[in-house]
Amino acid sequence: MKLLTEEFTRQPIVVVNTHSHYDRVAQNHLFKEVGLFDAPNAREVASKGYDRADMSHLLSKEMLCKPLPQDLDSKNYYVPPFTVTRWLKDGDFVELGDRRLEVIPTPGRSPDSICLLDREAKLLWTGDSFYTGAIFLHLPGSNLNTFVNSYQKLIAFSSLYERLMPSHNEPCIDKTALDEVLDAALEIRAGTTRYTEEVEDATEIRRYDYSRFSIITKA
Repeated sequence: MKLLTEEFTRQPIVVVNTHSHYDRVAQNHLFKEVGLFDAPNAREVASKGYDRADMSHLLSKEMLCKPLPQDLDSKNYYVPPFTVTRWLKDGDFVELGDRRLEVIPTPGRSPDSICLLDREAKLLWTGDSFYTGAIFLHLPGSNLNTFVNSYQKLIAFSSLYERLMPSHNEPCIDKTALDEVLDAALEIRAGTTRYTEEVEDATEIRRYDYSRFSIITKA
């Protein structure tokens, strides 16, 4: 990631993570400036990283769609601890020179999830709080009720943005997708919709499929 960022700019780089899951923070240790939302789980990840036991099964063949680099030792791979130079709070701004992004806490998928709002461009970067595909609410720290509350807050701000900028699958999508996800989450919470039951890592989970996304919860 560090080499990629250097292809785009020679300006100073500040990493801002939308949450502290391993796929977001794995290369934080390579950067001098890191911003992360101030939450207990985020502070724990920053101080400890993710050890080999956390990461080894995620790099197993059944979890991959492409071969790993030949020089990567998957059995000994880990995410090092890293230094957070700015602990973000609700309503903080990330200044980009001629643009600024407002920090909006959106716990649910993880306790430290945030979205970033560009009021001038009317764009909302959603991190993993929303994307087309399977939205995971079965992970440690996930909470369906908190997820619903966060979506209600985002939709209350909907006059401030027109497009969503998700972290996975599609780079830009219309904001009405948030209404669809909220309706689905409310159905799931009320127990009024069908699901497919599966097993993942010996944990029973339920998958609820919709037209543009799925939601996965613990059984």
